[in-house]
Amino acid sequence: MIPKVIYQTWKTQNLPSEVYKLHQKMLKKNDGYKHIIYTDEQMNDYMQSNAASDIKNMYFKLNNIVAKADVWRYTILLNKGGVYLDIDSEIIGSLSSLINEKDEGIITAEKNNNLFVQWALIFNRNHPILSLTLDNILKAISEEKYKFDHHSLTVKTYAEAIFALSKNNGEVVDWSKISTSTDKTFKCNNNTFRLYGIDYNKYFNFKHKFNHKLRGRNKGEFSKNHWTEEQKSKSIY
Repeated sequence: MIPKVIYQTWKTQNLPSEVYKLHQKMLKKNDGYKHIIYTDEQMNDYMQSNAASDIKNMYFKLNNIVAKADVWRYTILLNKGGVYLDIDSEIIGSLSSLINEKDEGIITAEKNNNLFVQWALIFNRNHPILSLTLDNILKAISEEKYKFDHHSLTVKTYAEAIFALSKNNGEVVDWSKISTSTDKTFKCNNNTFRLYGIDYNKYFNFKHKFNHKLRGRNKGEFSKNHWTEEQKSKSIY
């Protein structure tokens, strides 16, 4: 069974009151779930103490906090299992009606071609998709790929793991045929994963209405310090 823990990360645990209330509403709908927010420093401490040496060395080589958060989310779910959620995303449904007792992992398509949502993740511990994703990131860095492309380094590599493992187990995930009615379980080495709809079929929301409050910005305002701008001039590793 997938552990009933929701992990998030942010630079501080002192969140705007609107976001705190949103979290309380989320937890009310998901009674029995623990909710743990790791600060940047706590994230570093976790990786220092709990990541495999090659993953730890790679993590501390990264200069981009968003890429580091991606590696951390894959690592903590690989080690512990549970649910990961971006701090500016929200759970709007009951996870008990989404997650089945026999589920080992639930993946869902993004609307972007051949990609899968990783701003929210649902996995049991030791899942091979997470392990291969981390291996893919290690390989990309060893080949000095994606130095200025965070999305390819830590998001595309997740999709590549899903495609590769399904193919290796004699089943093909055809992204183009995924719809909101898709709900199929695939073999994955000695494990399984469930492919469920698009963007978790509204159990989750990509951006909640208070995400600008987290960054101290006006609604709709774009920051020149956003990671998409930073990576254009600053190498990720």
